[in-house]
Amino acid sequence: MKRTIVPFLLMALTLIFASCLKSEDKEVTYYNDTAISSFSLGTLNRYVKTKAKDGVTDSTYKATVSGSKYSFRIDHLNHKIYNPDSLPYGTDVKKVVITVSAKNSGTIFLKSMTSDSLTIYNSSDSLDFSKPRELRVYPFSNSNANYRAYEVTVNVHQVPTDSVYWQKVTGVTPETVTTVQTGIAKNQYRVDAGNLQLSTDNGSTWTNETLDTDASYLPNNNINFVYKSIRTNKETDYVLLVGTSDADKAYASCWFKYDEYTEGAPKSGWSYITSGGRNLYPLPKLSNLSVAYYDDSNILAIGGAGMDDCNKEAYDAIYVSHDNGVSWIPNDAFRLPANLDKSASRIILKVDADRNLWLFCEGTGETWKGYYIKDDAK
Repeated sequence: MKRTIVPFLLMALTLIFASCLKSEDKEVTYYNDTAISSFSLGTLNRYVKTKAKDGVTDSTYKATVSGSKYSFRIDHLNHKIYNPDSLPYGTDVKKVVITVSAKNSGTIFLKSMTSDSLTIYNSSDSLDFSKPRELRVYPFSNSNANYRAYEVTVNVHQVPTDSVYWQKVTGVTPETVTTVQTGIAKNQYRVDAGNLQLSTDNGSTWTNETLDTDASYLPNNNINFVYKSIRTNKETDYVLLVGTSDADKAYASCWFKYDEYTEGAPKSGWSYITSGGRNLYPLPKLSNLSVAYYDDSNILAIGGAGMDDCNKEAYDAIYVSHDNGVSWIPNDAFRLPANLDKSASRIILKVDADRNLWLFCEGTGETWKGYYIKDDAK
């Protein structure tokens, strides 16, 4: 038996090696198996609408997105290719350059969006992926017509990134929302009988504070105190007072001071933030003002209809200050819910410990929760 098997084995091996040889003794192997082994995007354009500094004019700017930063998952079992992390809102996926590789030198084709026609893949072509597309990979074989088909989906955020996505909720009250910790806030403040007062013993006793401007500019209505920690000094708070005053008919009254808690630190007084002169964007004088600290770069304010000489409509925008309460400009990042019922008698703005926004609407009973969606392209 051994004498019979060995010749047949030698003959089989000879045939196998012979099939791998071509002219000039170059080795070429033909495979009947192939698959997509990698998929990535090139650089994409992104178009984003934003507000100009006046808070009114719309403008569009063009940016680029590095598509290679977004990995694609290749699901061979279900024949799908997709990016788990969506591209930023506004990314143009109608003109996309892709880089695709196939196992065993397979040949890659792209199916038309409107017919069954196929186009061979070219790494320099600009392709439309605004809808799922079919990629086919054929084995490197002269006779095998079998192929693998993959549905390719390029996911893009459908709501603006670096902005708040709003959802209407029920069963939540202002008292049940844990607000974000803003500063150390060892001291308490109040405006009483035309004086700005300080308490260091949890409200048991109060003393008048020093002001750099006439006390008539102190707010006597819609009073909000916001505490903000100072990164460069862990024992210091920036305290912002926002409200409305009879002394200013068009704009809100804003004051600030630095609270230093280290032993022996000098005691500072309050400074008035002027609403005229170089301040081009003071906070409008709005009824029922509600002010909240969001993060180191943003303090937010919302209010009802304008008071006195201010003609702003009720709850027309969230005003954002990037400079500690000096200038206030609405922007798309904190746009109000599109379906907000603005007939509310008052809206309370809160920020929770997870940086979610809350709008509690008195009079209408609506409650909105805003989830901040970060722009991963930045």
